[in-house]
Amino acid sequence: MAILRAREEGATFGSIAEAAGTSSQAVQEIVRRHGQVQRSESVRSIPAPAK
Repeated sequence: MAILRAREEGATFGSIAEAAGTSSQAVQEIVRRHGQVQRSESVRSIPAPAK
């Protein structure tokens, strides 16, 4: 979750990888596999605007 959050906040793959102690390719794969799920969950958690 921290990797996905950092990426959404604009951190580069390289800086995330360095902080996590892994490769930027691994970070890219994590974002590719799990990023879409996280974004769709976030959208569902946002309440609808009041009318």
